[in-house]
Amino acid sequence: MHYAQFLTVTYAPAGYLNDNSIEQIRDDIEKVGRYIKLDKIYLETYRSDVLVERGKMEAVKALFIEKGFQVSGGITTTVARTLMGSMCFTSPENRAKLGEIAAYTAQLFDEIILDDFYFTNCRCESCIKAKGERDWASFRLALMNDISENIIIKHAKAANPNVNLIIKYPNWYDSYQANGYNLEDEPRMFDMIYTGTETRDPNYTHQNLPRYLSFFLPRLMEHIKPGKNGGGWYDLFECSLEDYVQQAYLTLFAKCRENMLFCFPLLVNFPVYTAAAGAVYDEADAVMGHIGEPVGIACYKPFHSHGERRLYDFLGMLGIPLDPYPYYPSDAPVVFLTADAAWDNAVVGKIKGSLLAGSSVFITSGLYSALAGKGIEDILPLEITGKKITADTFTNSGFGQNNSGFVKAAGPVTMPHIAYNENDLWVLSSALTPFFSHPLLLRGAYGKGRLYVLAIPDAPADLYKLPAETLTLLRKELNLPVTLECGSRIGLFLYDNNTFILQSFLDRPEHITVCIGRPGVSLTPLVSSKKMRPPVQARSGEGESVFDVLMMPGHYAAFKIDG
Repeated sequence: MHYAQFLTVTYAPAGYLNDNSIEQIRDDIEKVGRYIKLDKIYLETYRSDVLVERGKMEAVKALFIEKGFQVSGGITTTVARTLMGSMCFTSPENRAKLGEIAAYTAQLFDEIILDDFYFTNCRCESCIKAKGERDWASFRLALMNDISENIIIKHAKAANPNVNLIIKYPNWYDSYQANGYNLEDEPRMFDMIYTGTETRDPNYTHQNLPRYLSFFLPRLMEHIKPGKNGGGWYDLFECSLEDYVQQAYLTLFAKCRENMLFCFPLLVNFPVYTAAAGAVYDEADAVMGHIGEPVGIACYKPFHSHGERRLYDFLGMLGIPLDPYPYYPSDAPVVFLTADAAWDNAVVGKIKGSLLAGSSVFITSGLYSALAGKGIEDILPLEITGKKITADTFTNSGFGQNNSGFVKAAGPVTMPHIAYNENDLWVLSSALTPFFSHPLLLRGAYGKGRLYVLAIPDAPADLYKLPAETLTLLRKELNLPVTLECGSRIGLFLYDNNTFILQSFLDRPEHITVCIGRPGVSLTPLVSSKKMRPPVQARSGEGESVFDVLMMPGHYAAFKIDG
């Protein structure tokens, strides 16, 4: 193990192993080793109709062990010439083939990971018939449970009762249920799980994945199978060099046990990326040894849910640290809920329970709409009218008595119009159009608690346009121990031992104001660096200590709060 706090690992696809000689693979190991220190490799036996024969695989395995690697197996359950290579899992031929592959791989390795093509999108006549009257999601969830239990696990464990089976989940978590990934059942079946943390280019790729996903998703997985989320997995497809290393940073910040760089032949062929990742790990090991376990605002992603897709990731890009759960976090002092929560038919009662216990609950306009007519009005009556407004000017009640000032956004923002009963609640922030204001953030009382409603722009990325003053107000209402006063695209990662990390996603240097919610404290960088200007105390009040931190583009800074 080269690093004290994590393992660095990679993956060798079957095609690479099948097509290259032992001598060539030996040379490639030497080449990669010039740039990065790797601890472990997963050797794939099968992918897309390519099966590495036993003699070749045993020779490759022996070579990597000779070179000091831990060695495990891998399977990618794809075939050639289908959409995304997906197998038809109702096909008797494919089921028999998959069982043979699982048994074969378990004979070679004591640990096997399933690459994240372990899903189905097949709509052949056989699948249509098997589906019957069920919707596609219900059919596929049940089908993949069957494949997991009765094909993969059954045959692998029969061949090797001690084999450790890992299912890797992809980055597209809002669509899991549509293609059969069953987060509710599969983690109980498999020995371990694994997380896709690849966000690639977040602006132009069709997935448009906010960078924060690389942190959010492994934290959700950790709560789904505590202690058994094996690692985070990212790649360099559709990546600039900065995209690549930021995936590495956030995978580390999430405290993933293994950091998977997919894949070995890419490390061979793109040495600049390989060297950059190696530099990240060399630098980060010292930092990771100082931070505790991640903490943040509790949020709720029920199994099989989707609503305001990827919204939690966009919120994380606003400097709001989130702690996601697959179950309602009833004990949390602050809860943040998007439309995903509407998949829980009992969520209104759970919200009431939190409020009556004195908690603050933040809900989005999308969730309020989804719960309209289902009891949410009994807590706080208002109306998501269905009308839209577009504005580039915002105001906060904190500017003075009754919104006496205004600030400009980075561009126009289109958002739902909310109608409310005056004096029954308070509008904390509004969007302004000529001669009219429109609620952005509202707050009302219920029992000992507070319910907040946040209007979400039609394009979630328009949250990035909101003025720094508006975002600061939202952050302060969340009652965090550390609050940022700045614009968007600065990440805040909190830990349970008075440490935190700031990550810039900007393309320019930026001064960030960091507010610590108690007086008389100091900020100490976790790792001293001549490249980084130390934080400067900006002001100190009765209940806070405030610092100016200069963030460089694409870089992170880690601190301990002393005092």
